[in-house]
Amino acid sequence: MKNLIELIMSFMIIGIGAYGGGMATIPLIQQEIVNSRKWLSIKEMGEILAIAQMTPGPIAINSATFTGFKVSGIIGSTLATIAVILPSLLILTFFTPFIMDRFENNHYFIRFSCGIQVGVTSLIIFAVYSYGCGVIKGWFDLAIALIAFFLLVLSEKKLHPILVIVTCGILGLIFY
Repeated sequence: MKNLIELIMSFMIIGIGAYGGGMATIPLIQQEIVNSRKWLSIKEMGEILAIAQMTPGPIAINSATFTGFKVSGIIGSTLATIAVILPSLLILTFFTPFIMDRFENNHYFIRFSCGIQVGVTSLIIFAVYSYGCGVIKGWFDLAIALIAFFLLVLSEKKLHPILVIVTCGILGLIFY
């Protein structure tokens, strides 16, 4: 029972803090389930991220489902998944209609929102850094990652991300 309550509380915290969604959620998930609760190792966290990127649905929901199952089986999986979406659901249902009507043109609210977006960007950069440290093991890995990044960002034709991922996979098959 204690594990179930801890699962619910941890994933509600992640759900509340998941403002930026996706990659911005990774530091929150890492803090709660790897650093604080030690339910997963950093390696398992990396595996969840890889699987979550390949499967439909947000990272937070996929990690809640996986972690909940690991900690407390199907009941834990179900409760953790509900817990991570509950804060957003409540906010969207009860608060957003009132807040948006009253504050949508308020310059303080707009400036506050801009600040939050910068904070979320820092979470995404941190996620890239922490995940990259676990994946990039040497100069060759770093070279592949940098070349792939520059091809995505700087190429004139803007390569499709799937093409870059498949190419990196092929390089992995050849060189590892």
